[in-house]
Formats: sequence, structure tokens, C-alpha cells
Amino acid sequence: MKKNLRLFLLLYLAGFAAGILAANLLIRKTGYETSLLSVYLAAAPSGENRLLFWKLLFRRGGFFFVGAVCGVTVLGFFLMSVSLLWAGFMGGNLITLFLTELGIKGMGIGILCLFPQILFYIPGWFLYFFAVTQMSQKSFTGYRRDKEDYQAYFFFLSMAGALLILGIWTESYVNQKILCYILENYL
Repeated sequence: MKKNLRLFLLLYLAGFAAGILAANLLIRKTGYETSLLSVYLAAAPSGENRLLFWKLLFRRGGFFFVGAVCGVTVLGFFLMSVSLLWAGFMGGNLITLFLTELGIKGMGIGILCLFPQILFYIPGWFLYFFAVTQMSQKSFTGYRRDKEDYQAYFFFLSMAGALLILGIWTESYVNQKILCYILENYL
């Protein structure tokens, strides 16, 4: 567990640093900030919350399903490694864009944009990455997997799936109200 945690943090932070570097290089090259931050900050009308929920569920659910299937093969470890690098890259890029567009206040707004869904996403994705990596490493080392291994794998994936669905729900319904409040009162 400790070895995997160190690996997860190392991959995420490497991607985070690459995201910050890429955003800074893009701004330096173009001379202006080219982001979709204004589109991200635009709150969806209340009737579109359900559509946003289903769109996010199918996108994240598709990745979840592919990762779960790859987790029983050696490909799961490589998929999780690339996914952590990509998540870190996007996080670093987003924070840099908030900072360059809105200054120090933008950092706080960027963090608030992730609330409250981050309370479900962090444990959900961590549990998911851990389960898929563990099962994939058993395949990689040639360890014979028993019925109990598959039961534990399904249990942890079920827990991760439930947390991710809660995160998607809060991102679709609750976060939109928080963003509207922030945009109306502080920007």
C-alpha cells in the first residue's frame, strides 16, 4: 500500500508539474491565455443538470469500465499510470489558468470550483486506482488469483463506483449552484 501510494503521488505530481509547464509555455508562445476557463465557469441552466449528469456518467463510467476490465490483465497498471499522469497534467494546467486569468483570487475560486464533488472523487478515484493496480500487479507477477481476489476486486470497484456516482451527482447539481453564487457575488 505504501509503495503504491508513493507511486500514485509521484505520477500525479509529475503530471501536475508538466501541466503547469505546458500552460506557461503556451502563454509565453501565444502571448495571451488561451483557455476554456470562461466556458468552464459558465453555470449551466437548471434544466441541463440532468443532461450534464448523464454526460459525465457515460464519460467517466466508460473509463471506469475499461479500467476495470484492463485491471485483470497486465494492461491495468499501465492504464492507471497514464491516467494519473493525465489527471495531474489537467490539474496543473487548470490551476495555472485560474492563476493567470484571475490572479491569487483565481486560485481560491479554482479550489471552490472543485467543491463539494472532490470530497467524493478523491477517495473514489484513489480506491479505483488502488484496486486496479493491485489486481494488475498480480497478473504481472504471475500470481494465481483465487475467487477471493476477484470478490475483493469487485467489492472495491463497487465502493469506488458508488463514490464516483456521488461525485458526479454533486458536480452536476450542487456545484452548479455554488458556481453561480461565486460568479454573482465575487467576480
